[in-house]
Amino acid sequence: MHRTALPTLAMSIRTIMAVLCFVTLYPIGPQSLGHAQGQNGEYLLKSAFLYNFTKFVEWPDSAFATGSTPLMVCVLGNDPFGSSLDAIAGKTIKNRVLGIKRLPSVDGIKDCQLLYVSPNQLTHTAELVRALQKAPVLTVCDVDDCAEAGIMLNMRMVENRVQLDLNLDAVQRTPLKVSSQLMKLTRIVKGAP
Repeated sequence: MHRTALPTLAMSIRTIMAVLCFVTLYPIGPQSLGHAQGQNGEYLLKSAFLYNFTKFVEWPDSAFATGSTPLMVCVLGNDPFGSSLDAIAGKTIKNRVLGIKRLPSVDGIKDCQLLYVSPNQLTHTAELVRALQKAPVLTVCDVDDCAEAGIMLNMRMVENRVQLDLNLDAVQRTPLKVSSQLMKLTRIVKGAP
């Protein structure tokens, strides 16, 4: 192997490892999906995606009050995750402990670094997007076309698999930096500012 091929090979291996890490947080195979049918299995898988999003997004230091402030994963509205989301609480990402917070209303959304917007709150998407337009808060949803409405990431279920839509314009209006490895796994969509 030539010396010039080594960096390319190393980059390919890193990309493959990142993708494997991204989709294998929880051991969800055909047996476990069959065992945890329906929404429980779906939201177990989606909680793994939320966890992994924290690995592939960079927040500015200003997003945290101190160097030891937890990275907060918040659920706005009805919580479809249940205990599967609680399983990631306390894990460490980029030297920060992950915290989980459930929000019944928009009060406190700016204290979140990752905000899952449940379907019952998507009727308020325009106001939510305006409120967080320049804030370092990664917004995530899981309803068709919610990324086109201005939410940054959409976790769509297609034939028992999560497919990701990324509203890159929405991300670029914030100080967040999304890893190119995550972008490679998404379909880029455009939508409301």
